[in-house]
Amino acid sequence: MKTGNDTLRIHSVFYSPKIDRNVLSLDQLTLQGFMVRKSSETCKIFPMFSSPVVNSINEVSGLTKEEELGISEKRRLQDLCAVDDEFKEDYLNSYFETLNVSHEDENDWNRIILRALEFHDFADCKALLDMIDDRDYIFKYKYDLEKKFEEMVR
Repeated sequence: MKTGNDTLRIHSVFYSPKIDRNVLSLDQLTLQGFMVRKSSETCKIFPMFSSPVVNSINEVSGLTKEEELGISEKRRLQDLCAVDDEFKEDYLNSYFETLNVSHEDENDWNRIILRALEFHDFADCKALLDMIDDRDYIFKYKYDLEKKFEEMVR
């Protein structure tokens, strides 16, 4: 949808061929995270929790203000994911160090995980079954998988 200089994408819109006007529900827009600012006979739609921006093109980057904001937000999310990944790796390393496993395969995390796997409920059984989706994985860890599968069935 064109709104002045901006292009706005509104999802979950129904096409009604018998209606000859564009009709948008204020409630539906609000549920999707948009805000509508009305003045006399016109209205401006923009994402909630942000101020409307003039979508001008930056002469240096060649990008619109909307594109620059999108790239900035994407970088911020990537940085957050990197922090999360680092936390997960540290957590998993500290967790597996506490497990009582032999040191013969200490660098093979898959084997460590398989040996530490216990079956308390159906979700644990499903986790093992999900592991056997990969043919190469089965070939490499066949012996360990057989033992765990027999344990699961028991």
